[in-house]
Amino acid sequence: MCVTKSYSIAHLNMQVECEDKLLSEKVLSALGNCFFLKSNSTDSDSHHLNLKFKKNIDPFKSPENISELFTSPHLRVFKKGDSCYIVGEDSFFQLDLTASQGTGYLNHTFWDRPPKLQQEFLMLSVLWLFHRHGLFAIHGNALFKDGLSVLIAGDSGSGKSTTALGLIQKGWKYLSDDVTLINQSSQGIKALAFQKGFSFDPRLAKYYPEINKLLKSSSWNGQKRFLDITSIYPENHLSTCVPNILIFPKIVSEGKSQLIPIDKTSALIMLMQSSGGIMVDKEMAAQQVEVLKNLIYQTSSYRLLAGRDLYEEPEKISFMLSFK
Repeated sequence: MCVTKSYSIAHLNMQVECEDKLLSEKVLSALGNCFFLKSNSTDSDSHHLNLKFKKNIDPFKSPENISELFTSPHLRVFKKGDSCYIVGEDSFFQLDLTASQGTGYLNHTFWDRPPKLQQEFLMLSVLWLFHRHGLFAIHGNALFKDGLSVLIAGDSGSGKSTTALGLIQKGWKYLSDDVTLINQSSQGIKALAFQKGFSFDPRLAKYYPEINKLLKSSSWNGQKRFLDITSIYPENHLSTCVPNILIFPKIVSEGKSQLIPIDKTSALIMLMQSSGGIMVDKEMAAQQVEVLKNLIYQTSSYRLLAGRDLYEEPEKISFMLSFK
């Protein structure tokens, strides 16, 4: 029996349909663990996104004249006309971009994969549908305190999560780790919570004693652990903010950290490098770049050279920002 549920994600309404109860239990649990969702009772006619999930035992068969747009160790992206295909090693998603709907064909082995890899597959599928609604992803974290709204953007290993956790520990509110959504609004460019969980280096646990209890039950993400810190800081979560500071961290070997102002051109280049899909989804590239430009002009931008002192005194970043 088909099971249908309605949710809101960011500011969009999403309908999720699964072909049977057992599959729905797995899918809805995975979505709830991966993203900040809210259940709602919206009529089906007003849904922005529609996702269907089916059990699948057949490998992905590539249609003729299809173009491969992107590949990573775990995922491949193909496009043909208005259809996009997100292909994992055992499952795939077929997306109709103009209709904002997609069908996920999930092999039973999908549920044996680490939660972080499940999240990446589901996240990329949803992000492609978001583009048509003016929502774009930033590889970064967003936080807020005392009128300061900070967006920390950068590649994996640049120190984003460590910097964010240092701020959260000092009472800052947080939106998302690793992937945050942005869109144009009447207030300017807004950041919206999207992805749940923080990727955390276990070697830093001694600086965050409140996180130690989660490490044993968390999942591996390469060199990091994948943690749901809402269980530690439930009162510190926000759904949205309007950034006024941009920070691009870089881990350095020096003992002392520095926060250095950077010009808007340099900031835009680094922000584009942290914003997924610009070169892949070329139809939406102009709109996406315009949103990024507007974000640059509403913020002050800094390069954070993250030295050893940030790990020994993670609250130091909060002190540095208090003078900006």
